Formats: sequence, C-alpha cells, structure tokens
Amino acid sequence: MVQKIFQYIEQNRENIVRYWISTYYTKTEEYAQRKEYDGFLMTQTQEITQLFHMVNQQMQQNYVSTSIFQNVGEDRKDIGTPLLETVQYFHLVFTATLEYLFQQLQQNKFTCSNSALYQYTLLLRKLEIQAEQDLILGYMK
Repeated sequence: MVQKIFQYIEQNRENIVRYWISTYYTKTEEYAQRKEYDGFLMTQTQEITQLFHMVNQQMQQNYVSTSIFQNVGEDRKDIGTPLLETVQYFHLVFTATLEYLFQQLQQNKFTCSNSALYQYTLLLRKLEIQAEQDLILGYMK
C-alpha cells in the first residue's frame, strides 16, 4: 500500500524540491546571503534532489541510513548557517513533502488509502527524527 506513495514521491521528487525551494527555501536567510553566488541555488537543488532520491529508495527497501545527513550538517556549518536555521530548513523539506502530497490528493492527481497515508506519514516522521540527529551530529563536528 505504501509502495504506491513511495513511487509517486520518487516520480515527483523534482516537483517536490521545486515546491520546497519556492515555498520555503527562497525565503531563508541562507538563501538571501548566497543567492548572488553563481550556481548556489542549482547546487542546493541538486543536493536535495539527490538526498530525496537516496532516502526514498532506502525507505522502499525498509532500510534507511541517515548518516549522509552528517555531511549536510557539516556543509551548513562550513557556509555559516546557524544550527537553529539549519534544523528549521531541514524540517521544512519534510513539511513540503507532505504538503505536496496532500495537495495532489486534494486535486485528485493522486489517490491512496488513508491507511497507506498514515503509514507513510509515520515512516516519514521516524526518518525525520533519525536524520535530524545525524544532521546535528555533523554540524557539531
């Protein structure tokens, strides 16, 4: 049941990332400070799209290694993004994912059972918690 959601998310990961960027990321202090750097937004887009792909594939296989988020934490520290903002931006990716999925459901562009939606949401929340810990660990290095 949840596989259908994983597949839909995978097929729409670029749309979800664009949604996150336009709805949240372009309004952040990190973006405001770096938007003038050539390729910065493109690099951010590629990074989050790749992370999305990797994590979604792992979730489909009931295995998720969130250690990659340590690298993200280290990168955010290296570019001077404060820890609180780093964590906030990170959580907004998960928020954007669910918002995008709910919008698609409301617009009848996607359908799934309530049970699958609940199960996916719980899996995503567990991943978010686990990945946040690695993000912070990486930032603290």
